[in-house]
Amino acid sequence: MIQSLKLRNFRNFSDAHFFPLEEKNFIIWENGQGKTNILEALSVIFDHSITWLSSENLVKKGEQNLYIEVEDSEIWTLSFAYDHETKKKQYRINWKNIIRKKFLDHTYKCVVFSPLQMNLMYLAPGLRRDFLDTILGNSYPEYGELMKQYKKILKSRNKTLKNIAEWKSKVSELDFWTDQFIELSENIYHYRFTLCNYFKKHIHTSLEYFHGKIETIEFHYNCKVQESSVWEDIRNYLDKNLQRDIILWTTAIGPHVDDFDILVDDRKLIDFASRGETKSVIIWLKLLETVYLEKRTWKKPLLLIDDLLSELDIWHKNMLIEKIKYYQTFISSIEHLEQNGMVIKL
Repeated sequence: MIQSLKLRNFRNFSDAHFFPLEEKNFIIWENGQGKTNILEALSVIFDHSITWLSSENLVKKGEQNLYIEVEDSEIWTLSFAYDHETKKKQYRINWKNIIRKKFLDHTYKCVVFSPLQMNLMYLAPGLRRDFLDTILGNSYPEYGELMKQYKKILKSRNKTLKNIAEWKSKVSELDFWTDQFIELSENIYHYRFTLCNYFKKHIHTSLEYFHGKIETIEFHYNCKVQESSVWEDIRNYLDKNLQRDIILWTTAIGPHVDDFDILVDDRKLIDFASRGETKSVIIWLKLLETVYLEKRTWKKPLLLIDDLLSELDIWHKNMLIEKIKYYQTFISSIEHLEQNGMVIKL
C-alpha cells in the first residue's frame, strides 16, 4: 500500500507532500483546483496516464523539471523525474537509477474510473478497443510491444495497397506485409480472446443491478474471425477482398477494427437499459477489470476514481464504495461521502 506521495513542479504543485495515505483517500475541493493532478501523478509514475499529456506538459509552468516520489508499506521508495530541457526521464528505486522496464516490474498497476468511461457504450468503437488494450497492456508486459509492431505492419501494408493502386508497386510485394500482419494479428487475438472470454464468463454477475427486469446479459466480442481459426479466417478474408482493399488502401480485418457489445435479453444495452443501468454495467466491467488485473499480476492494483461520484446517484455511489473496499483507492470529488479514510482538501 502506498503510504506517501511527494510532488515537485508537477502541474499546479510546486512542492507538496501527502501523508499518511490510507486505503481510502478522498481528494476534495472545487473544480479546477488540481484534484485530478494528484491522480495523474500516481498514474504517471505507474505508467498509466489519465490525461495522456506528454511529460513536458506535466512540468509546472516556468520550471525545468518535475519529480514524483511514492513510498509504500514494503519500504520501497519509487521516484520518477523528467527534465524539460534534456527531455530525459529518470526512474529510481530506493535512490538507485533503474531502467524503465525493471522499474515498472516493481510498481503498481492502476485502474481508472472516469466520467468518460461511463459513456463507454455510447461513444466510438476506438474507445472500447482502447479499454481492452489498456487492460491487456497492464496485465501482460509483452502486449504493448505487440501492438506497436502491429500498427507499424498495418501502416506498411496499407501503404503498399496504396502504391499498388497507383501502379507504383506490384501485388506480389504485398505478400511480405500480409504474412507479418496475419502473424501479429494471431498473437494479439490470443490475448483479446482470453480477456473477452473472461468478461463473457463473469458479466452475468451484474444481473443484480437490474432488479429482476431482465433474464440474460451477455458480452459479445465483435470480430471477423473465430477463436479456433484466426490464421485461416484472416487469410481467406484478405484473399477474397484483395481488390477492394487495393481500391480503398485499407485492411478491413484485424484487431484494429473490432468492437464489443453488451446484450440484455438479446438487445443492445444502450437500446434497452436506462442511463443508470448502463452506468451500473460499466462500473461492473471496471470492477471485473480490477479482479482480472489482480489475478494476472498477483498484486492488488490502485483504483483512481476521477470526479466520478458527481455522475452517480447515491445508490451507485454506495455500491461502488462497497465493491472497492479491498483495494487502495484515490477518489477525487467536490463532495465527500461519510466513509473512513484520508481526506485531502486542496
